[in-house]
Amino acid sequence: MHLSVDRDSVAMGDDAVPHHRTLEVADDASVAELLRTAWPDVSAPDTWTWVCHWNGVPFAVWSSGRGGRVWDERYRTLADLPVREGTPELFHAYWTQMDSDWLLERLRAGEPLDRRALERRWAPVAAERRERELRERERTVAARLLDTQTVDALAAFGAVVDLHTDTVCRFRVGDGTWVARRIDTMTLVDDPRGRRGSLRPVGVAHLWLVAAVAREVEGYEAFTEPLVPSDVRTSPGLWSITRTVDGRQELAQQHQPEDVEWFRLVLGRTVDEVVAAYRTRPEPGRKRWWRR
Repeated sequence: MHLSVDRDSVAMGDDAVPHHRTLEVADDASVAELLRTAWPDVSAPDTWTWVCHWNGVPFAVWSSGRGGRVWDERYRTLADLPVREGTPELFHAYWTQMDSDWLLERLRAGEPLDRRALERRWAPVAAERRERELRERERTVAARLLDTQTVDALAAFGAVVDLHTDTVCRFRVGDGTWVARRIDTMTLVDDPRGRRGSLRPVGVAHLWLVAAVAREVEGYEAFTEPLVPSDVRTSPGLWSITRTVDGRQELAQQHQPEDVEWFRLVLGRTVDEVVAAYRTRPEPGRKRWWRR
């Protein structure tokens, strides 16, 4: 039997490569043999889950760590699968990082294959698992995302650290939660309103965090003139501030237009300088601001 196999794309770069291929499988092959042969053909972590469709009918869950498994025991051989005219088609639909064991258990219990409903049910389970993993990492890995100087500086403005690992720092400022996390070379920062900045190297993120929290708490601009030159590039919904130091680019991608000018005033300064500036009573006429 000739079989058409295809899958969803998992990223923008993945679109550049065709996913469709044609395989030959034995007419009397079992479904288990089929899924061992006609897998999604992508280098995928164990946490990636796929739902397999045969001639448009979903029938199995697949992940790289556990292989393919059916939730309807009627489907044991290819002869049991739905038939249609023409070449049979096996399509792998990408279900992101929903745990395949969890999904299979739900489907075997008779729950409908309703992606939105299942994603809503999975979200709190995933959050609880992630929190346990982070707490374990915090306990067992000595390295930290933010250095001691930055943590002390944040504390000077009332920040209270709740979680701190080598990849994530979560802290509270007043009633709001801020999260800094490292993704590859970038440090991403979220505040109670959402994404605020994406920065590299981590030293720039340290400076940005301290200045952002200080400005939030104290309610005024501590600096009136930039210390160093920088460039700004604008794209829809994103402002990129760059400067080059000793041949290395520093980058701050801002997601709020109000953050562009104040961070250009902070660039080139040290964390200690920022703390000292914001812990000093502002001069009369110094620009104050309030978040709306």
